[in-house]
Amino acid sequence: MIQILEKKGFTYPISDGIYFDTSKFKGYAKLSHQNLDALQEGARVEKNPEKRNPTDFALWKFSPKDQKRQMEWDSPWGTGFPGWHIECSAMSMMHLKDHLDIHCGGIDHIDVHHTNEIAQSEAVTGNEFFRFWMHGAFLNITGGKKMAKSEDNFLTLAATFTDKNISPLVYRFASFQTQYRKPMEYSDDAVESAVNGYRHLRNQVRTVAEAAGNQKGGVNNGFKERFIAAINDDLNMPRAMAVIQDVLKSDLPDAEKYATVLDFDRVTGLELDKVLEQAAIPPEVQEKVDARIKARENKDWALSDQLRDEIQALGYMVQDAKEGMKVIKQ
Repeated sequence: MIQILEKKGFTYPISDGIYFDTSKFKGYAKLSHQNLDALQEGARVEKNPEKRNPTDFALWKFSPKDQKRQMEWDSPWGTGFPGWHIECSAMSMMHLKDHLDIHCGGIDHIDVHHTNEIAQSEAVTGNEFFRFWMHGAFLNITGGKKMAKSEDNFLTLAATFTDKNISPLVYRFASFQTQYRKPMEYSDDAVESAVNGYRHLRNQVRTVAEAAGNQKGGVNNGFKERFIAAINDDLNMPRAMAVIQDVLKSDLPDAEKYATVLDFDRVTGLELDKVLEQAAIPPEVQEKVDARIKARENKDWALSDQLRDEIQALGYMVQDAKEGMKVIKQ
């Protein structure tokens, strides 16, 4: 790719590498809509006096003469390594070939990385690089605070969910409450709300499935059209989830509700087809279940409530019914 760009006149060498001349590519700011005349060098990267334009970027960097890098290769321009923008374009074009439809990424990549990917790729091929760009907004800490190494406030799925016996699907459910281009905020209250919301949805589907005798009817086309319209509206998941609620609260036959919601779950991936499955209960949970059964036999309702909360904290839902107590994996 760099050799093609070189032949087409898009590159120039300076002391530390081969650079892309962004002034040669018309429409450089078509994704970011930046005012390039007002852009000051040094605001994004360390100022380089040898560059022709502030937005020019490295395609190939030369290895320092006085050190051996861990990753370096021979090239027509000398020993060195590719710039990170060109790596991504090369991988996309090598593996996806002509099927470059949807490119995802964080909003922080719009102004530099994705803008540079477009410039170098389209300069090489003369064709559109990707047809659609879907940029996700940040997951912030309470109060709109960004995660940062300096603040030591990075969240992980394990520490936030799985280590607390909360299904990772709860996070998926939570993310569906916000459109992906809008910031999402984390807090303990938000996690608790998502746990309750996902549990409620599973309970709704379980009730419908049981009423239908676990038999699926036909998918309702009216609701399906609404669901697809929501998905095709720039992946509007809050609207799509609202359609699911409308199905569950409708006067459709239970078998039709069940079939329709499971059809939608091929998109949402919330495993709503597993609501009737009874997972094996671990010994530590079963011990509390047995103790709760005994507490209820002794009419010790305070202990019964305490054990219920402890069971649910371990990721299992307790349902008291006429036929006895049900314990279901959340």
